[in-house]
Amino acid sequence: MAQFMNDFSLDDNEDIDLATGDFMLTESTPQHQRQLLLNTKGDFKENPTIGVGALSYIDDENFSGLIRAVNIEFSRDGMEVHNVLLSEGGTVVSNATYNQVS
Repeated sequence: MAQFMNDFSLDDNEDIDLATGDFMLTESTPQHQRQLLLNTKGDFKENPTIGVGALSYIDDENFSGLIRAVNIEFSRDGMEVHNVLLSEGGTVVSNATYNQVS
């Protein structure tokens, strides 16, 4: 049976979600992807070389650099990346999962 990546649940402000009055665990792949997308290199002192910094691509007319950066960072974080694309609404949509432990 496969196990999923679990971590503390975060709220919309990226703070630990204490809505129930206690820590909650959740399947954390979407949280990790969001953190990799929004943070830039140097934001995490423990590993200063990770992060896409998606907001830095906002003025680019060609988003291939963003798609490439997402592929690289997700792969470096241990995900198997099947595809990454930019929706018509400007949302990064990915099909990437961590290698499951059986």
